Amino acid sequence: MPALARKRRAEREGEDDGSPEPATQGRRSTTQNDNQSDEDDTGYANGHDDSDGNAEQMVKKLVRLALACEYPRQPIRRQMIREKVLGSAGRQFKPVFEQAQLQLRSVFGMEMVELPEKEKVTLAQKRAAKTQSQSQSKTAQSYTLVSLLPAPFHDPAILPPSSVPTQATEAQYTSLYTLLVSLVALSGDELADTKMERYLRRLGLEDHTPIPGYSKTELLLKRMEKEGYLVKVRESAGAQGEEDVSWMVGPRGKIEVGEQGVRGLVRAVYGDVDGHAEADLERRVARSLGLGDAVVARRDDVPPKKKRGRKRKNGEEEETAEVESDEQD
Repeated sequence: MPALARKRRAEREGEDDGSPEPATQGRRSTTQNDNQSDEDDTGYANGHDDSDGNAEQMVKKLVRLALACEYPRQPIRRQMIREKVLGSAGRQFKPVFEQAQLQLRSVFGMEMVELPEKEKVTLAQKRAAKTQSQSQSKTAQSYTLVSLLPAPFHDPAILPPSSVPTQATEAQYTSLYTLLVSLVALSGDELADTKMERYLRRLGLEDHTPIPGYSKTELLLKRMEKEGYLVKVRESAGAQGEEDVSWMVGPRGKIEVGEQGVRGLVRAVYGDVDGHAEADLERRVARSLGLGDAVVARRDDVPPKKKRGRKRKNGEEEETAEVESDEQD
């Protein structure tokens, strides 16, 4: 009997010792589930880490930077992107830039395009350009925003001028820099300062302008220089300190106005023309822009419309003759 009692007591102790085991397994399972949920909340589950979130934030910063630089017409410089957007993640420039481009195109209908460098025209500028490394010359250093909307949507009724400071002031300024950029472009991309003064005199802008805050013409021209619409070139002309001063189209002027803007201004000035006059105007504009003789189809160069002769009423067939149409302009 004592042996049987000891056996039963041992079985009870074994059951008591094993009973905590399921509870321990349950606690372990609960702890694992809690850790899994914590990982899901912090973004570490399913292979995600903080780098994805950082990249997304950098893309948003770059989009905001591009939009902020557009209002004051400030170029989006590569160095500015590295300092204000990338920080220590400078090697991520390309993927962040590409994602920001996608956001700008899909949401705002814009994209960043490279601004061309200022042309090296003086001897000092050409010498400085030779010392520049080839890698630096191939890398884009600054960008600007351009619209991707179709031409019909560029109508002022759809896209009015900016209201900063006012729509009227912005429209006046836009028309003035478009006109001056077009004058320089039509002069072979270089206009002597004496001719610029002559044009300003004819426009009534020799001394004063209608732009608030830029009543002096000199101040307005400096603003256009600062924003990249025009470039004022000074080159020494002799030993007595004389200078040759001329004007060229700046980087922003080439992108924002460009060839199409110049053509549009010329058409607006000349009004509705057709026939030979239109073709002649296109050739003259192309020649002034340094594009050579434009390939413009003239009416007398196009094969004339032809009409077939009809059968005679008496039933005798006549060979059909090709007759030139006597269209007049």
